[in-house]
Amino acid sequence: MTEFLRSIVFLIIALEIAACASQTSQTYAPTEAAGLSQADIRGIFSSKSWNWTSPKNSGQTLYASDGTSLVEVKGKGTTTGKWEAKDGQLCESYAPAPFLPNGAPMTCQSVTGSSGNYQVGQARFTPA
Repeated sequence: MTEFLRSIVFLIIALEIAACASQTSQTYAPTEAAGLSQADIRGIFSSKSWNWTSPKNSGQTLYASDGTSLVEVKGKGTTTGKWEAKDGQLCESYAPAPFLPNGAPMTCQSVTGSSGNYQVGQARFTPA
């Protein structure tokens, strides 16, 4: 009888293990929403003017299709720059200007948003 009970216990344990193995635990870490592609960003900004507001300044930028830009910073003046799109990012550099004596090197910032309302780094962009 002991051998019989041992076989039943073994069978019950084997069935429980099989039942646990067939159950899939789907615990996933949360993921960020898919960002905008390089093509998306080029299509959004290229050949368009955008009003922008950041914590320190506001103004308007024209992003030309050839990768150049014309930037007006309210109350400070204008400068030119270069821009390019990367997956999920808008990259910009600026030429020296009286309010920006050394210019600014190419810096990339994440782009999020849709339907004419975009966030680029800490700046909010809307169509001009």
